[in-house]
Amino acid sequence: MRCRQPLAVSMFSFQIPSTRTFNITLASGNGGLAKTAPPMLDSIRTDRLLLRPLRREDASDYHALETDIRVKQYLNGASKLTLEQYQAKLAAGSEGLAWTLAVTAEGTGTFLGRCGFTEYSEFFESIGWEINVVLHYEQWRRGYGLEVARVLIPLGFAVLGCDKILGVADAANGDSLSLCTRLGMTFEKDTTRYGRSARVYSIAKERLTPMRSSSVV
Repeated sequence: MRCRQPLAVSMFSFQIPSTRTFNITLASGNGGLAKTAPPMLDSIRTDRLLLRPLRREDASDYHALETDIRVKQYLNGASKLTLEQYQAKLAAGSEGLAWTLAVTAEGTGTFLGRCGFTEYSEFFESIGWEINVVLHYEQWRRGYGLEVARVLIPLGFAVLGCDKILGVADAANGDSLSLCTRLGMTFEKDTTRYGRSARVYSIAKERLTPMRSSSVV
């Protein structure tokens, strides 16, 4: 079964820092754009986290996350948008936010980062959907990236109808390369992203193992 083709969305720079930056791409069958968008993502609970839709009151944390150069070091650099622009984006429900969830601490509600899906392209060609997690620098090295990724990968298969998910990591980012392996992915090819060398890994739907301690709310 092929993946539903992605709809063009407002692009951000995303990462899953186990201790650095990580990206996963949901691979489509062929290039091109969909005529209809996938449904808005539901909230999900894990052992320690609540993944929920972004809210207007998240603007300050959202802006701080996207403008932190430490968080964006292996991607396309820190965002240049102002806090007011992020406030407007959330208030207007900008295109793409239907596929973005806030990563918050279960119980306290502390904003830890964000995750979700975006369109992934290589050399101006639409490849598929990218699942992404961006965590505040202070939240690294706590296993949150792996915990979120393990929930979002099966969600991607279910929501987008994909049969294959890719992991795209900067070639210099050893932690993310290791995370691809921990997620059960295998190496596919070398590529270039943001002008830097990167590596592509993949996992097929039939290789997916049951996820632990997560529920849709």
